[in-house]
Amino acid sequence: MYEFGGEDSRSGMKKSTSNEVVCRACLDDLPEICRIVTDAARHCGMEDGNLWKLETSIDEACTNIACYGYRGNPNGTITIRWECRGDNFLVTIEDNGMPFDQTQPTHPDFTTNICQRKVGGLGRYIMRQFLDGMDYRRKNNTNTLILVKKLCKNSRTPCCSDSKAS
Repeated sequence: MYEFGGEDSRSGMKKSTSNEVVCRACLDDLPEICRIVTDAARHCGMEDGNLWKLETSIDEACTNIACYGYRGNPNGTITIRWECRGDNFLVTIEDNGMPFDQTQPTHPDFTTNICQRKVGGLGRYIMRQFLDGMDYRRKNNTNTLILVKKLCKNSRTPCCSDSKAS
């Protein structure tokens, strides 16, 4: 589906294959990363109502990696793999930045004026609301974050049939 072979000078992508992309941990690469993965989810039959939630979650996770995990170091890389598994679309995001468990719950204060709120945590809160599952582990200096989003709002609908999810 997406094969660049080597570094794509237009996008800065280092490597991309049909279900994996390796890119710089750079905010400039996020629109292309999100486009590639949401195109794959759409190809698997994901409903539009779920696509934007997946895209927002991928964007947030990768932003956290670039800004906090690598502290803005443009030499860091992010590897993203995806697959359809039954009625679910799984996105695995790996990096070698600082340990950061994005699955930990946050409790943003929605009662305080937005300009006076403490910075941080809202994106992870949104991810927990938008996704159907998340898992994190750290092994051999690698962070692995798995995002799970159902292809359809109701997993029994025809768009989630095995013929489209394979």
